[in-house]
Amino acid sequence: MYIQIPTGGLTLYPWQNEVFKAVRENKNGFVCVHRRAGKDVTSMQIWLMRALQRVGTHLYLFPQQNQARKVVWEGMMFSGQRFISLIPESLIVKKNDARMTITLINGSVLILGGSNNISAFIGSNPVTIIYSEFALQHPQVRQFLNPILVQNGGKEFIQSTPRGLNHMHELFMLIQNNPEYHVRVLSVDDTTDNQGNRIISETQIEESRAMGMSEEKIQQEWYCNWHIGNQGSYYTTEIYDLELRGGLRAITPANNVPLQLACDLGGVDSTCFILFQVIGKDINILKVIVDSGKGMKYYLDEAEEYRRTIGCPWGNKFAPHDIAQRSQDWANAESRLLQARKAGWHFIMTPKLDVVDGIEAAKFALRFTNINVPECDQLVRALREYQRSFDEIKQMYAPKPLHNWASHYADAFRYLAINYNRLYNIEARTISYSSSL
Repeated sequence: MYIQIPTGGLTLYPWQNEVFKAVRENKNGFVCVHRRAGKDVTSMQIWLMRALQRVGTHLYLFPQQNQARKVVWEGMMFSGQRFISLIPESLIVKKNDARMTITLINGSVLILGGSNNISAFIGSNPVTIIYSEFALQHPQVRQFLNPILVQNGGKEFIQSTPRGLNHMHELFMLIQNNPEYHVRVLSVDDTTDNQGNRIISETQIEESRAMGMSEEKIQQEWYCNWHIGNQGSYYTTEIYDLELRGGLRAITPANNVPLQLACDLGGVDSTCFILFQVIGKDINILKVIVDSGKGMKYYLDEAEEYRRTIGCPWGNKFAPHDIAQRSQDWANAESRLLQARKAGWHFIMTPKLDVVDGIEAAKFALRFTNINVPECDQLVRALREYQRSFDEIKQMYAPKPLHNWASHYADAFRYLAINYNRLYNIEARTISYSSSL
């Protein structure tokens, strides 16, 4: 039986057809390709093709749930055609807008979501996983989900522009010669339309330069240069200095020094607890507890279990200023502060500080920080990758941070730094705070 895959009236570029053919022939796909090459159009076609080829659950993941909704579920292509219209209504039995799921006539289920809530997909038993902008996804998401594909004989398709020598580059190095994968790195010099014209012209690149796009950003976004550092990152210099002075090392906890805690609280997004000790001026970060979709008690129990293994007393426990707000995303509608108090925990609320001021506090605190590795490797990676968001229209960095997998680690460290500078380090007390305990 032959299945004609609907293209919604689109004419695919040669590179898209090449990838589509490889996946149709039961290969996994890995494509590092420049901006505006049509990555998500390709992903949509592969998503639908796989769902028609094999009955099962087929995941399409963005770094964040709201990105998935904005780009695919509600978004449009340059032509004005809606992305979701690439799945013909004649193939759809049921569509759930709230959950962003589609059931097809053959029984396959398409699920669109964000990898910021990894645990939500563990039991979904997918036979296809598509990762959009993989370089910005949580480094551990594939480690959680790939064993399911292996067990099911499923396939994955990974696409993104590069973001330095991060987890995407590590995966590229592992699979570039693997015959089970169709692997391509495609710059603007490698992609054309069906008439042989470049998809992105030199004129368009010059327009980017004229609008203020840096040469480094041009090399990263248009020429897929892996070796350009993480553009717009906040802590590049500080992490480099920390590494240079030997601050990334195995650290033995002190059983006679109080264990302290700083946290960023999420519901659907990840929650991050950083456990640390302050010895003199030094901040020794010992352990990081990160998960999503779990209630407050889970994190409290994990932190308490770690303290018991050290045998030290508790010190201060710092929480975001909004811990007293109620959140429907947690196990119940009680505030996290109330849940903690019922469990015998008493948090100090971090003063509300502008994010930019908090980042400056973090830069200062990193001068005195030591991080226990490999136990806290993901925190180090997150601080390296925490970066400003990029405005595609203005071709410049926005003053606010990019919200991705690294944000929760970085926010927890920012709360740690604000309280450290305020309470422990007299040199930093010139910082002005907008609220008190």
